[in-house]
Amino acid sequence: MAEEETVSFEVGGCRVVGTLCLAASENAPIVVLLHGFGGTRHELMISHTGTGILAHTAEKLASLGFSSLRIDFRGVGESGGHFQDTTYNRQVEDCIAAMDFVSDLLSGGPNAIFLLGWSQGGLVAAVAAGRTNRPAAVALWAPVGEPKVSFPALIGRDVYERALASRSPTNIQMPWGVSLTLGHEFFADVENLDPLDEIANYRGRVFIAEGSLDTAIPLGTAAKFAQAHKGAHEVWEAPMDHIFNTSENVEMLDKLITATALFFGARPI
Repeated sequence: MAEEETVSFEVGGCRVVGTLCLAASENAPIVVLLHGFGGTRHELMISHTGTGILAHTAEKLASLGFSSLRIDFRGVGESGGHFQDTTYNRQVEDCIAAMDFVSDLLSGGPNAIFLLGWSQGGLVAAVAAGRTNRPAAVALWAPVGEPKVSFPALIGRDVYERALASRSPTNIQMPWGVSLTLGHEFFADVENLDPLDEIANYRGRVFIAEGSLDTAIPLGTAAKFAQAHKGAHEVWEAPMDHIFNTSENVEMLDKLITATALFFGARPI
């Protein structure tokens, strides 16, 4: 098992909490892991392993020579703040602060910083990369590419339009049975922020994973990211759903992690 440590840093007056997972080699490259909408840094529990998807990812990455930091965005998990204040742009701020944190944390600094975002975390990774050009490479796993298409489809167009028009927080019922309250600024970001435009500004390499069984993200989103990105990229397609078939086993998830690590520069095993 890789060594893990709970760490924290401050963004906008709030404490952001994360888990640092260290690979064996000193100054190993480090991957910032970004969770999806309404999730946490551990992400969905894999029933037959007892670990979360991002926790499993961190452990596997460590075995491949990569340290990682997975964070709770402000307003979720152990981080400070309120969920109804969340926006895409605030999560991008959290991501950029996480890159600052890991660059200062280790003696001599990591030899490279990568971003890996899943679902809405993929949107955040794409935007943070485009605005900073800082990560050595970026991995987008089933990323949100057209939020004003996918989010209204998730909650219903009528609900979305009412929330967008309201200046007060809106309570919405998610398809998986959870009730969430979101502020007007969140819906304004959904309407106005375009991750495809943002990734066009990133000059580094991009890995984009898409599942043919994914019903949460429209098929063809990976191709749109690839078309928008002017630099080197790889589209990785597989027969997987939005949670990488982890309700059955971790075989597909492990293949995806290994493919991502190889793209980042891991030695073939």
